[in-house]
Amino acid sequence: MTKQIVIFLLILVVVSSCKKDDESLTFTGNWDEDIYYFGEDLEEKHKNLYHNVSKAEFRENISDLRERSDNLSDNEIYIELMKLIGKIGDSHTSIDISSLFHTLPFRVMILSDGVVITNIDHNHVSSLGKTITGINGTDINVVIDSIKTITAYENESCLKWFAGYYIIIPEVLNYFGFSESDSKATLNLDDGSSIDLQANNSEMSSIYDNVEPPLYISNTSDYYWYRKLDDDKTLYIQYNRCRESDNLAMSTFKNQIAQVMNETPEISRIAFDLRINTGGNSQIAYPLLQLLKSYVEEERITNDNLFVIIGRKTFSSAILNSLDLQESVDPLFIGEPTGGKPNHFGEVKSFSLPHSKLKVRYSSKYFRFVSGNPSSINPDVLIELSAGELVEGKDPVLEYITGL
Repeated sequence: MTKQIVIFLLILVVVSSCKKDDESLTFTGNWDEDIYYFGEDLEEKHKNLYHNVSKAEFRENISDLRERSDNLSDNEIYIELMKLIGKIGDSHTSIDISSLFHTLPFRVMILSDGVVITNIDHNHVSSLGKTITGINGTDINVVIDSIKTITAYENESCLKWFAGYYIIIPEVLNYFGFSESDSKATLNLDDGSSIDLQANNSEMSSIYDNVEPPLYISNTSDYYWYRKLDDDKTLYIQYNRCRESDNLAMSTFKNQIAQVMNETPEISRIAFDLRINTGGNSQIAYPLLQLLKSYVEEERITNDNLFVIIGRKTFSSAILNSLDLQESVDPLFIGEPTGGKPNHFGEVKSFSLPHSKLKVRYSSKYFRFVSGNPSSINPDVLIELSAGELVEGKDPVLEYITGL
């Protein structure tokens, strides 16, 4: 009994000591406290917070930001927190910025040969398809280099994807000195012209309003669908979300594919398109993947005629589906390197900061599927979309497949 009492008293001392430490904390303001708990909670909850940045550096950055917080605006603090997350090097960890910032009325695609406008407000429709060379006189490559510092990316494909979202945020541009306002910016274009844009929620025109979109853009709302291509040899399957559709069970979809293959013996290749699949539940595709594997294993098609199309938005659970096929039947991967890493953090959870209520998402697990530490699944056939092909509505990947 005496021993139990001693243990109980020791526990009380420890708890009391911890409580005293908590009570001794003092904060200069709400953001000071939020930033403190941002660091503490990430350290406690993230699977491996210091895999890419040292503990000393991260804590020093937290302390520095706390000291400066009284002199920073909310927007500046949000962006500073994004910088801290960028140093973690985990593209699944983020803060929820969906309602924090404005957006300018244009959208881009960052390609190897330029940053191309794909959508813009109706007043500037003539700028669709043009290449942005700068923002407010600053070279576009300098802009992207700055955006890198607030982007949690693990490879260049992921950076091209994520940076396309941040480049349209005027508060981000203003933070780096690329605009003089939190609500507007000037785009410098490749034809020597410039356009001034004001943040608003106006509808935008699309590069595809007057050009037929390529097949992979034609139906992005359905989670999965298929089409027999005009060459009569190719079955095209697009898998856009790792989720079960409310309108079509995956098992039913798998049976539809099986029926098409049974009724069309001339089909000798399958294009399985994952290039805009950002993830979800990797198990959803299991029936379909088993069917695709069976066609190779039973020699209905050869493994190099099962084309897996990948790209910068192939991410998370779509990576797992790709690896499943790669390990089992070794299909031919085509497109650009994936935005997701084969070995990656995931199983995202979240917490909210006490005052701002800012939601912080973090990875609670690490998944290792391949040896080494490759940054992407690299395609066997690298085909990158060019600015000219984007403007003309072409899909060089499908053109390559159907031209074989």
